[in-house]
Amino acid sequence: MAENIKHIDEGSGDVWVFTEIQDHERVLDGALELLSKGREIADTLGTKLYAVVFALDAEQYLSVIERYGPDVILYCSDRGLKHYDSQIFPDLYTALIEHYRPSIVLFPSTEAGADLAPRLAQRFSTGLTSHCTGLSIMKSDDYKRPLLVMKRPAYSGNAIATVICPHTLPQMATVQQGVFDKKETGGVNTEQVRLPFNYDLSALRITNLEAPVRWDKPRVPLEQAAVVVAGGRGLGSKRNFDRLFELAEILGGEVGSTRVPVFNNWCGEERMIGQTGKTIRPRLYLGFGISGQIQHTASIVDSEIIVSVNTSETAPIFDISDCVVPEDANIFLARLIERLRKEKRT
Repeated sequence: MAENIKHIDEGSGDVWVFTEIQDHERVLDGALELLSKGREIADTLGTKLYAVVFALDAEQYLSVIERYGPDVILYCSDRGLKHYDSQIFPDLYTALIEHYRPSIVLFPSTEAGADLAPRLAQRFSTGLTSHCTGLSIMKSDDYKRPLLVMKRPAYSGNAIATVICPHTLPQMATVQQGVFDKKETGGVNTEQVRLPFNYDLSALRITNLEAPVRWDKPRVPLEQAAVVVAGGRGLGSKRNFDRLFELAEILGGEVGSTRVPVFNNWCGEERMIGQTGKTIRPRLYLGFGISGQIQHTASIVDSEIIVSVNTSETAPIFDISDCVVPEDANIFLARLIERLRKEKRT
């Protein structure tokens, strides 16, 4: 495979964001968050910010993308780009990177981003830092150029690792949705560049694929929910966990979980909050039977109000909670639902 490895010896300094389209309906919020952060990084470096869009009817999304500050939008529109393809997307992206030579390439930490980023890192023999929770620029005399500083949880979430990629380009990172704020910018005159779709579809190793099966998604993505009701190992069973949906319906919120309920099939993976799940910032977070390992607490710490219910008074989640209820989570959950339903009736 060595003969297939490509190198960028000197990049343009530009910052790229894989601007993913979610469910063929709208621009992924995580991509808009990355564009906002990318704008900040590009301004620090004095370089350009690029948004790269592959989609069916990509033109319909450009007006939204422009509001988040890219200097250039590279877009390709074709029916063959309706779904992410692990052969087409990396091949198109490889050709663009070789031509434009960006120094930094950022990806949302989604199914598509987590597949595309490592394929490109291998092709360019460069480093990739996954699930980042922080990005900044470090001026370095030792390496003769500014470096992207990438922070991510390490050692099962018990430490934060700081990573740089000083010897190869592009510097690459995937970032969880919800880590950065989504900010519209003004005063950027965005250039739109339409790319031709000349891909030889006959070269595809998979030529017939059904449309991807989507999860039974939350009505409102967890990252956008104003109220999140979350459950952990302490609920004990799927039957108890399902009561969270009753509470969420009453409060107009969404249900989240720690790793254990997902692994026990009490709920789908799309509801997991944590290092390899979602990062959330609701106005109200209610946690039932959650001890609060750092992988989870680091992803909820920016919630406005955190309420935790757990029998263990030494649960780590209590350290970041605004309100602590040292009671049995299942008993308290049932009584809370009963009380709220009663108040709703009266």
